[in-house]
Amino acid sequence: MTGKEISGIFAAFNSQLKVLSTERLVSGLSNDNFLVRTAQQAFLLKCYREHWPVQGLAAQTVFAQQQVCPKPLWTDEVNKLAIFDYLEGDIAQGEYTTELLQKLVALHGYHVQTVAMDISDELAFYQQTRLYQYYQASVTNALQQIALFPRDEGFCHNDLVKENIIVNSQGMFLIDFEYAKSNDVYFDLAALVVSFTLDDEQKQRLLANYQQHLPNTQRFYRSVKKLECYQVVFLVLCICWYSARSVEDKVTLLRTQLDSLISSKSSD
Repeated sequence: MTGKEISGIFAAFNSQLKVLSTERLVSGLSNDNFLVRTAQQAFLLKCYREHWPVQGLAAQTVFAQQQVCPKPLWTDEVNKLAIFDYLEGDIAQGEYTTELLQKLVALHGYHVQTVAMDISDELAFYQQTRLYQYYQASVTNALQQIALFPRDEGFCHNDLVKENIIVNSQGMFLIDFEYAKSNDVYFDLAALVVSFTLDDEQKQRLLANYQQHLPNTQRFYRSVKKLECYQVVFLVLCICWYSARSVEDKVTLLRTQLDSLISSKSSD
């Protein structure tokens, strides 16, 4: 997208804004993202390549008011464009915070009816690939065990890789809600385990801390075994997704984590 095209989009958004600079961001493999600076402030222009995230945008509008994520300011569904406040900060490193868990609990408690994410369908997209077939036995076993656990339903982000958790002086924030919809909250919790490479003790602590911030009346089935089953599924999905886009450094890193997890589970 050219600077002239971006200026045209911003004229439709707010004709009073003067675009000073545009920068294509390297982050974001599913969409085209541009940092657009004006005399007034910085914005993020997101050009969606795939589906139009109706549910995600609606959720971001609600949760921006709670300082969970940036606010969508303008949308063009026909051309799959959206403009957001630009969130200055860095990709999350080190450890997750209590604040992040509190925000995740709030998101999971969002009362909206959506079609639930079907993990089997998501995995089926990759079932003919070499990587999926290599891990198929582990995936099958994880899915069979998941089916036996009580379901902890919530409105989930469904893509909590580190790149979608931004840290600045105000705290930790979530971005990129493209895949947000109903799911078992353990999918998001497993993503945190993967993103922050939590060990066994830290997994126990994650579940305890998460449960501590839930409303007293909310049922939550606390199980590290369930968490690790979702960890297997999340890792395989990420590995196959990155492999399809030739991001081999991510594939190598995540495969190391998955192989270690499978090895530890088989020795239990």
